[in-house]
Amino acid sequence: MQRQSPEQILKKLEVKAKEEEKNKLAKLKIFLGYAAGSGKTYAMLSEARTLRDNGVDVVLGYIEPHDRPETMALTQGFESIANLEIPYKNIVLKEFDLDATLKRKPALVLVDELAHTNAKGLRNEKRFQDIEELLKAGIDVYTTLNIQHLESLNDLVANISKIEVKERIPDRIFDEADQVELVDIEPNKLLKRMQDGKIYKEKQAKLALENFFRQERLIALREIALRRLASRVNLRASEQRLINDDLAYHTGEHILVCINASNAKVIRAAARLALAFHAKLSALYMKNPNIKEEKALEENIELAKSFDAEIISVYDDIARQIAEYSSLSNVSKIVLGKNKDKKSLKKRFLKLLLKK
Repeated sequence: MQRQSPEQILKKLEVKAKEEEKNKLAKLKIFLGYAAGSGKTYAMLSEARTLRDNGVDVVLGYIEPHDRPETMALTQGFESIANLEIPYKNIVLKEFDLDATLKRKPALVLVDELAHTNAKGLRNEKRFQDIEELLKAGIDVYTTLNIQHLESLNDLVANISKIEVKERIPDRIFDEADQVELVDIEPNKLLKRMQDGKIYKEKQAKLALENFFRQERLIALREIALRRLASRVNLRASEQRLINDDLAYHTGEHILVCINASNAKVIRAAARLALAFHAKLSALYMKNPNIKEEKALEENIELAKSFDAEIISVYDDIARQIAEYSSLSNVSKIVLGKNKDKKSLKKRFLKLLLKK
């Protein structure tokens, strides 16, 4: 029998602890799409109606108002939690009432738009944080999400759509969900729905067709959604094999990303690499007395933490520090961003690694 390394044993304990903690929570199901109008909310409501008709206590927590008669018709007959009304400038914002839902405590609540940013003044900044509270309280949740709202995919999506998505969620919410169902639709059918006015009204539809809703972009986004869903499945399967002592799971990969005040894209790229290789992720940064860069650096450190990266801070001689950490921690891949000194830096720490 093959003996487990200390790293394998530690990883196994971490995965088991995560599974045990997760089993204490209620269940989360995400209805995933790659663009607006793919049918996420419709699919969620359809499944909820079947459950309700079979005696499950289902409540509508928040459904995004749509100009889509077929979707809104499915909301009929459900018990609904009244929206909070938040005055904002000259309008009234309607928000999900978390406390009313916790008090009502249904078996299952539907909360549309997982990536939504809550109005100022509410207890949680993000809707996914509301959903985490519901799960801890023992309430199952159905929710919806478009693939472009995953933090690790932000740069990829921006390159395709030419639009930077501001509302994003940590990948862990997606990967730790009990179930993710892809609500798939062929790009040409989605375009036809847009052209027929079934997603947006005429003026908004025309604008969408001229920008985001182009066939080549929809095809690329759909492929990203399919690939990311496959990565999630592989990750879950790998964790189960590890729990069951299948040592073939363990890749031994350890990815190190070197971060500074301006390389969020590099952090996301390293996170995608870590996911693909089922690898440990570490993020190393040099403490910098430059006050101007401090806030941006702190934001990038928080971004790395959102991908469960181990954070390492160092002083001076960055090349030597990278080489020493990589050697001591069995780093298998190093991810560097663009830097005017990148070539000389790379040359230096390669020399240092060869000496070890």
